[in-house]
Amino acid sequence: MNYSSSPDIVEDPNYTSQGAFPVWIKVFTKPGEKTFLEIIAHPEARAKAAYIWVFIVGTLSALIGSQTQFVAAMVGLRAAMPDIGQIEGLPALVGVSGLLSAVCSAPFAGLFSVIGFAAGVAIVHATAKFFGGAGNFDSLAYSFGAIAAPFSLFSALMAPLYVIPFVGICALPLLLGVGIYGLYLQVTAIKAVHRLGWGESAGALFLPSILIGLLCGVLFVALWRMAGPSFNDILQQLRQLQQ
Repeated sequence: MNYSSSPDIVEDPNYTSQGAFPVWIKVFTKPGEKTFLEIIAHPEARAKAAYIWVFIVGTLSALIGSQTQFVAAMVGLRAAMPDIGQIEGLPALVGVSGLLSAVCSAPFAGLFSVIGFAAGVAIVHATAKFFGGAGNFDSLAYSFGAIAAPFSLFSALMAPLYVIPFVGICALPLLLGVGIYGLYLQVTAIKAVHRLGWGESAGALFLPSILIGLLCGVLFVALWRMAGPSFNDILQQLRQLQQ
């Protein structure tokens, strides 16, 4: 398994940064192998850059998500208990506590996002190598980061809409469409980085998920069979107690 940097990239201390947003926009507006080959040819095309993107967006997404849930919970609480807002100092205390909790926990969410992202890219990279891929980990991670980071940011910005009745339902098809488009971009990125065909690239992306899903299914069935008799005994005892 090759996790080394691409030998085709020549380090130049005087290069001009291509920036995160220009890369993201280019990937999503000009999908194709040519686009990915262009962005990974830059000296910045390293896994480290992708990790930074994923960490920042993961942290921001956690902040937006937690604050959205907090506001929704407060609105529901006020609706259920209208007099709670009349308690002096309580709304401010709850608000500050919620904000501090979100700010302190968000970086951990960003860190776990990076860990999950790195593990996912490593699995896809290993599968692509199994199919005969000739790419390297840095290029694939950078390409996937240019897809995952903006998609996560888009999902986070859409999160407040889900708490609005009917609006969230209308937004789901848009999110689903962007998600499918993101899968297409990932397959294209694998094809460009590892120089594979469409079939091998799709297999490198989806085969690990299929195998993991099958494995989890087998483990679930095995555990269910092992715990089945005990579970039935518990249900019978509960029924007897109710009688």
